[in-house]
Amino acid sequence: MPLHIHFVGVKGTGMSALAQVSARVENADITGSDVSERFFTDAVLERAHIPVLNFDAHNVDHADLVVASAAYGKDHPEIAQAHKLNIPVLTYPQYLGRLMSKKKGIAVSGTHGKTTTTAMAGLCMLNAGLDPTIIVGSDVPSIGGNAYSGKGEFFLAESCEYRRHFLNYSPEYLIITNIEFDHPDYFKDIDDVISAFAELAQKVPADGRVFIWAEEPNRKYIQSQAPITTFGFSEEADIQARDVKFHDEGSSMKIYAFGQYLGEMHLHVAGKHNILDALAAIALSLELGIPAPQVLTSLSQFSGTKRRFEHIGMSDGALIVDDYAHHPTEIRSTLEGARLSFPERRIRAIFQPHTFSRTEKLLDDFSHAFSSADEVVIAEIFASAREQNLNTISASVLADQIRSQGINVRFIDSLDGIKTYLAQTLTPKDLVITLGAGDIYKVGQSLVS
Repeated sequence: MPLHIHFVGVKGTGMSALAQVSARVENADITGSDVSERFFTDAVLERAHIPVLNFDAHNVDHADLVVASAAYGKDHPEIAQAHKLNIPVLTYPQYLGRLMSKKKGIAVSGTHGKTTTTAMAGLCMLNAGLDPTIIVGSDVPSIGGNAYSGKGEFFLAESCEYRRHFLNYSPEYLIITNIEFDHPDYFKDIDDVISAFAELAQKVPADGRVFIWAEEPNRKYIQSQAPITTFGFSEEADIQARDVKFHDEGSSMKIYAFGQYLGEMHLHVAGKHNILDALAAIALSLELGIPAPQVLTSLSQFSGTKRRFEHIGMSDGALIVDDYAHHPTEIRSTLEGARLSFPERRIRAIFQPHTFSRTEKLLDDFSHAFSSADEVVIAEIFASAREQNLNTISASVLADQIRSQGINVRFIDSLDGIKTYLAQTLTPKDLVITLGAGDIYKVGQSLVS
């Protein structure tokens, strides 16, 4: 008899990905439950033939294992029922760790770039015939969604540092894209963040490998019994991009590995940050034995991921783009990439801060992140579920801070107000970029529709 595994909160991006791969990795029957509101993952779950039920305590009555989203606690009726019936309950990171341990684990970690790096590496591995299992934090057209359930020996997963979740994993290969202070509702300071990444690197076995950005300021704190490969733009990087040229929303460059010229790479996604993500994917792919020409060809086919400089469409000649950037460094990188790729357009950044704690702790960094924009519109803060009663700061304070940098900025508290303002002021030369981890993407969708 196969296992029956029930997922509480199955429509979450990570949860829906786990549900998809579990059928093969665990040889299990899968059910899930969630709210009735429709998400992009509904279509993903339908394609995978995973039934989604309305929440009900009796959904878990015949389950052998319950996997619970972090959004729900012990008082949730299904989780409470599972405990009552002595059915094991695992959190998302605990269960991902269990799945990863069944194969050769590859963890993609870092404050920024995890999703794109995972997607790029996954495409390289798929095209090489390695048939990996993949868990990624967005909808990725090149791999057919947010998960891929392969028969091969590798398990590639985006691995988040929040609450040290990634310490549930024991990867044989580890990518660290960068290390910065984020999630201030959990981490005390940058040293606390570094300690989490350092602990993860220590878990990589001697016959594995760690890949890290060569220019990472905190790289010296990452030690491992496994050998370390670096990637970046600097001359000391093991995997290097040289002679980079930016053009219409992409770039071309020469790639070197340990001093040897591998060939030219053409990327169709904008910005230096995407080049670094590609270099990390190259480093991993070469380690896995994928021939360099095949790796560079695969990366030239990469078309991006959902909510990462995603083209929403055109509106009266204006280009509307959406990006998940919600940390100052991500915003700066996205806007700098837009400026390099679209030098003739007026860049209008529409930012919705995500969480009170991040906005408050990183206020000064946020205020300096918009220098590449011609205009900034700030929406009110999108509170996370864990901060619903923590109203410590208004986004109007952030708007004032940005204005003090000499940047044209306005604060409009409602999304409807922002939609109206943009509709009245849009010109054919505009590039409108909605930025944030909340529901700001709805603004761009409304402009296009």
